[in-house]
Amino acid sequence: MTLAGITVASLLLLYVLTLQHFRCSENPRHPRLRLSHKELWELNRSTVFHGPRGFLDLQTVFLDEYQDRLFVGGRDLVYSLSLDHIAKDYQEVYWPATKSQIEECRIKGKDLMSECANFIRVLHSYNRSHLLACGTGAFDPGCAFIRVGRWAENRIFKMESQQVEFGRNNCPFDPSKSCASTLVGK
Repeated sequence: MTLAGITVASLLLLYVLTLQHFRCSENPRHPRLRLSHKELWELNRSTVFHGPRGFLDLQTVFLDEYQDRLFVGGRDLVYSLSLDHIAKDYQEVYWPATKSQIEECRIKGKDLMSECANFIRVLHSYNRSHLLACGTGAFDPGCAFIRVGRWAENRIFKMESQQVEFGRNNCPFDPSKSCASTLVGK
């Protein structure tokens, strides 16, 4: 067999394997990772979560498939939502900016309603039992650990301590600034 024949045979084998892979991925026993907007709409499984405090002012979300939870960060709050019952089975951690942070923010000329609060902008899984959460802290960023429990059935959701660590370089000062983050080398 010549080199060209081997190359054509290799490409044909690769093509057949690729077709087989795509045919297998259509199997309903294998979950798909993506759904189109139309498919989601047709499923009609939408649930709206408002929270007991009203408007969320959503800033960040983190999906923890291991815990079957969706963690949502907003203005002064972090929510833990069950993927099965988002509107019913939820917990919250209230983490507002301190009075001194709010006063310093006001002195800096910032708007009390839209800027001088603790907008949670960063949520990461630190380990199986803790989240790392960082917020703007009324233009004085801070980070804290939130205990989520080791197993989904633990139902723990609380700040590890009221001690908030310095959050500069981990979280933006301004809640209107875009932010992307990753946690490397716990």
